[in-house]
Amino acid sequence: GLAMAFEELGGSLGASIAGDWFGFSASVLSRHLGDAARLLRAAMLEPTLAEDEVIHERATLSDEARGLADDMFRHPIVMAFGEAFGDAGYGLPISGLPETVAALTHAQVRGWQHDQRERGRLTVLAVGDVDPDEAAEVLAGLHSAPADHDVSEPIRAPLAWSGGGVRIQERAKSQTAFAMVFPGPARHDPERSAAEVWAAIASGLGGRLFFALRERRSLAYTVMASSWQRLAAGALVTYIATSPEREDEARNAMLEELEKFRTEPPSAEELSRAVMYLAGQAEVQRQTTGGVASELLDAWLLGSGLDEMDDPGAKYLAVTTEAVLAVAQRCLGAEGRSEGVVRGGTEGGGRKAAGRQGGSTAGNVE
Repeated sequence: GLAMAFEELGGSLGASIAGDWFGFSASVLSRHLGDAARLLRAAMLEPTLAEDEVIHERATLSDEARGLADDMFRHPIVMAFGEAFGDAGYGLPISGLPETVAALTHAQVRGWQHDQRERGRLTVLAVGDVDPDEAAEVLAGLHSAPADHDVSEPIRAPLAWSGGGVRIQERAKSQTAFAMVFPGPARHDPERSAAEVWAAIASGLGGRLFFALRERRSLAYTVMASSWQRLAAGALVTYIATSPEREDEARNAMLEELEKFRTEPPSAEELSRAVMYLAGQAEVQRQTTGGVASELLDAWLLGSGLDEMDDPGAKYLAVTTEAVLAVAQRCLGAEGRSEGVVRGGTEGGGRKAAGRQGGSTAGNVE
């Protein structure tokens, strides 16, 4: 019934779950803003959560969690984050663990939703060809908070980093994949843009890691680097998939290349290419209402505020080679590294945990 109601407004309901928030969204014709907002409010605050529907969705989510555990790309990264943050919060996959998702009860789901409704911090936003004052009036009328509702700013205290160890899982696979996670800038950290530039220099088909590990040494099937930024923590992440017999060689080569980032700044050409790529992507993402909505939400909930929206490319254009070097020197030390390894070439399936080692078109609204 909810899906049919949104279809009558020319749109559909979408759910999003991230490390720091969850919510619902819809793209509909602008004239249906009020009706869509009422439906979104019902989905967020007044869900039926019938027991048979909870059981059905639990089965679907259990399948997804099992799929993640068998994914040679995502699972090593999940394992590395588990070692970095422990088995809670950012250390757990957003989709849950197969054994815990399968055990969720109807009462637990209803209790969690009740807690979110009573104590959660609700944010509502609309992007589209609407009159701002009229849209604000409609949305405020639907979502006015009780007088005793807590609308304080989210906690920005840095999360404790417990990294420095390795988690290993052995499987009968024809490849080995491992991820390295280093402590990095959080979302509101002034060095976050330099960290993104570092990732753009290191990763991609034209990136330094791809050239050094795959093109020059033929060590990698896949190689990647990224800057992971959340409200209470951040990380620099690398990933490589290789043949099982070359695992040690690939790890040493990866560490060797990362150490080069710590000893000398990137070249002017590397910096220029990465900066222009990121600045261009920031502009491209603003071509849809959904992209603008995501940027607004990120700046408001996780960043320093809506001033970030003024010039999306400026933060990258201001990054210098010295700033990239400083991030690498601060973050890429071996003593802070956490690692997740899915090791192929064996028949064992058990887990080993080693000890710690030093379009939307115009006229739509979302």
